[in-house]
Amino acid sequence: MNSKCQNARNVYKKKLRKGCLSKFAQTINSFFRNYCENTALHGFRYIIIGKTTFHKIIWLTICVAAIIFCAIMMLRLSMYYLNNPTVTIIDTSNPIKELHFPGITICNNNKVYKPHADKIAQKLLMYGFNRDMTNKLFSSLMKLIRPDKIEIDNATASWALDILGYTVEKLMLELMQPCDLLLVRCGWLGQLYNCSKIFKIVKSKEGFCCGFNYHSIDYNNKFSWLTNYMAIDDKETNSSDLLPGVSHVLNVPGTGRDIGLAVALNIDAKNYKSSVRQFVGATILIHDPLDYPDVGAQSASLQPAHVMSMTLTGTKIKSSKDLQYIPLIKRMCLFDDELPADINYTLYDGDQKYNYQTCISKCLQKKIHGFCGCLPFFFPDDHPYERTCYLTDVDCILARRRNLSQIQSLHINDCDCLPQCSDVNYEIVTESIPMDSTDFDSEITRGLNLNNTSFLYAYFRDGTYLEYRKQNILGWDNLLGNRVQENKEELNLLRETEHEF
Repeated sequence: MNSKCQNARNVYKKKLRKGCLSKFAQTINSFFRNYCENTALHGFRYIIIGKTTFHKIIWLTICVAAIIFCAIMMLRLSMYYLNNPTVTIIDTSNPIKELHFPGITICNNNKVYKPHADKIAQKLLMYGFNRDMTNKLFSSLMKLIRPDKIEIDNATASWALDILGYTVEKLMLELMQPCDLLLVRCGWLGQLYNCSKIFKIVKSKEGFCCGFNYHSIDYNNKFSWLTNYMAIDDKETNSSDLLPGVSHVLNVPGTGRDIGLAVALNIDAKNYKSSVRQFVGATILIHDPLDYPDVGAQSASLQPAHVMSMTLTGTKIKSSKDLQYIPLIKRMCLFDDELPADINYTLYDGDQKYNYQTCISKCLQKKIHGFCGCLPFFFPDDHPYERTCYLTDVDCILARRRNLSQIQSLHINDCDCLPQCSDVNYEIVTESIPMDSTDFDSEITRGLNLNNTSFLYAYFRDGTYLEYRKQNILGWDNLLGNRVQENKEELNLLRETEHEF
């Protein structure tokens, strides 16, 4: 009896389930027929009202094929957008007055200025050094910038530093040719200025140098002892707001030799004691005003009694803020307010913006010299918790440099440094000509001994600059608009097919 009841229940459930499925199928069929009969999309109604089954199958095939084709096109468009989310627009009509004038850093090849070296030598002689030992010390100091075998033993080198009571930074700074002696006369936009007021001591890959329009790090505020080496006449009343390149980044109103920077230099060959190059001269570094002058800096050499004309061109890369919503792996660049995910944040000042050149420089310094337990004295930031490399570390640095072939394969991902989404690059073309005795006269040259003086003129060459603007190739509204357009094209195709039938 129980078995019969159970079978009856199963039969009833099957009939009920079958009835529900049949009712659902009827509902779907009814809905589909109503849609095909009333839709504005041509072709679908012929699936229902076709004259023959063959016509109905043909129209069903056409409509299904159209839907599949539309889906494929939408998928292709979406995939293209995901793989190529940005587009670059080239604009050549930007006036040069909107582009920042570059930072110009001037470095004498001589890193040991003889009059200053003589004063230090006198102090060392009082504590048992002899002339040969001091000469070896001074000739070896340039190896802190260009590592090579030193001529003095480590114990004597360390003894000299202990006697003087100097840090490595302070020793190298005191031995440099002061900016007020290197820079004899300076002009900006045709007006003369006190060189000591518009140039300041800065660090670069060439050691301590003199920088103009340099705003990456204010070393005079960061290291208070630097101000003792700046020969500034307090009696002059020029406000820093009126001095070019001191309080703000400069722009120029036009092009040409008279609309830029002019500098007269006394390279002072007779006071060379230890040079980083095989010739007497000064190295001119051109870089973004907000960049540490190392990676990406353009350079040129100026020799004594020469006139160098340095024509500049600039290229700006500007990215739309909308790119920040694109995954980093797709846009492959960082905005100013972003920092690499895994880099040591203590390397950055609290208010410093992300900078690709500085990031790479710090990364390479860490990777090349880090295992020696010290950092070079010309490192862009203060490093109070890291020992500064001295002559006793040169052998360690050289050992690391011998493995440079391994470092040359370094990828940006190894440093967690990506290019900046918005950046400025500068290119230079130089022309250097030895001076002759002519009757030429100007404010920048008047009264100077042309046999001992060099002149630098830096200015923009063109009245416009090139700008690459990066932006989304498609926004959500553009993407939707493209899909609507595809639907319209599909609708037109169906209409044409209908008329053919």
